Amino acid sequence: MQERRIKFIAANLLLAFFIWQPLAAQDNRGTTASRHSLWKVQGQSNVVYLLGSIHLLKPENFPLPAPLETAFSNSPVAVFETDVEKMEDPQVQMKLMSKAQLPPGETLQQRLSPQTYAAFTNHARQSGLPMEMLQSMKPAMAAMMLDIVELTRLGADPANGVDKYFADRAVKDGKQIIGLETVDFQIDLMTTFSPDEDDLVMKTSLRDLDETKQNYGDIMAAWQAGDSAAIQKLLNQALQEAPSIYKRMLPDRNKSWVPKIEQLLRGGKNAIVIVGVAHLVGDDGVVELLKKNGLKVTQL
Repeated sequence: MQERRIKFIAANLLLAFFIWQPLAAQDNRGTTASRHSLWKVQGQSNVVYLLGSIHLLKPENFPLPAPLETAFSNSPVAVFETDVEKMEDPQVQMKLMSKAQLPPGETLQQRLSPQTYAAFTNHARQSGLPMEMLQSMKPAMAAMMLDIVELTRLGADPANGVDKYFADRAVKDGKQIIGLETVDFQIDLMTTFSPDEDDLVMKTSLRDLDETKQNYGDIMAAWQAGDSAAIQKLLNQALQEAPSIYKRMLPDRNKSWVPKIEQLLRGGKNAIVIVGVAHLVGDDGVVELLKKNGLKVTQL
């Protein structure tokens, strides 16, 4: 029983890596948009598409808009934030669970301020998460577990996310698959916050979660319309109030991805890069960084 519980926690935490900036979706049947969260970067002999992913969708959100499907079909190379298939490896899941644990003798309550701990326990109780399961987890990991449970309660499902959908398609279609980051990098990214950052990580996550639940429909509408300004405000504003964490989670990673995207433009094959839409918008998003490097980027 305990082993099954550990595997369940690990699998959900790995899924939660994709929703650190939480996203959820409502029914989009019958909607049309002149633009999408999709951009085309023009190279000399090929193009690279940038698709901003919604990581949790409902079955009724499919089929996806035709321009997204066309961009994917036209790209023999599919690029994701990390190796999606490797995330399902039991050894990777156990590594994550090992790094997600606090040092022996420490508890989640000791890592958080009384106010933050009270707010978290209130959320956990409403979500049906037992605190005894969370007490030994690092704050960022406990927050991510809460994220995944809360958002699935709204009816969204990581198994139906844009990246998961296209990752499965990429395998089936025999596309070349590339990860911008290793799974080990992502595990370290979320398990190496300093004790001084722990309370801030938890407060930021809880605020993001509350705002996402409140703005559930607005987020999806902005994504459907390719409204970058609205996406930036709805997704990144709370995180920007914690500059050190914001820098680590978004701008630093965005900058590291740009040379890899530019290398794809020199590869001669069309490629589609599918990452969380929060990474593509704003002045320090991937789209603007590529434009600053002199590349032609067109929203579709």
